[in-house]
Amino acid sequence: MKPGESRVLTGDSLLKYLPHRTPILLVDTYFGRDDEASFTGFTPVSGSLFCPGDFFLEEGIIEHAAQSVALAAGMDSVAQGTGVVPGYVGALGPFTFYSRVQAGEELVTAIREIHKYPSFSVIHIRTDCGKRQVAEGELKVVKFNTEGA
Repeated sequence: MKPGESRVLTGDSLLKYLPHRTPILLVDTYFGRDDEASFTGFTPVSGSLFCPGDFFLEEGIIEHAAQSVALAAGMDSVAQGTGVVPGYVGALGPFTFYSRVQAGEELVTAIREIHKYPSFSVIHIRTDCGKRQVAEGELKVVKFNTEGA
């Protein structure tokens, strides 16, 4: 799959799969998945929380990555009939930023689960903007079980 070719879900239709809401909602597009990864998108707006000026902050890229993981997990959970399972980022692994993102430029993020355990997963993140790579790294994501821990 080439991310960005087709938009599976956008806007309010994403809210069924995410606990996040504005002004902290940092995913505006779900492009779908292939055999290896899920793909999401976001276009930062100048004057918003993580884009106070002309550039999207690195913290916003990390939060966008975390929400991309949450969206993919929410899509899977709803498809399996279990509903959205809450979780949180337990640790930020190595993360590298290669270039800045200006307000109005669309991010496309690929998330790939590289290790899966019953209560947490290690996710590889790669974010691009156009033809340039913006960031890549790892998130360790903790999933609540049915008892809430």
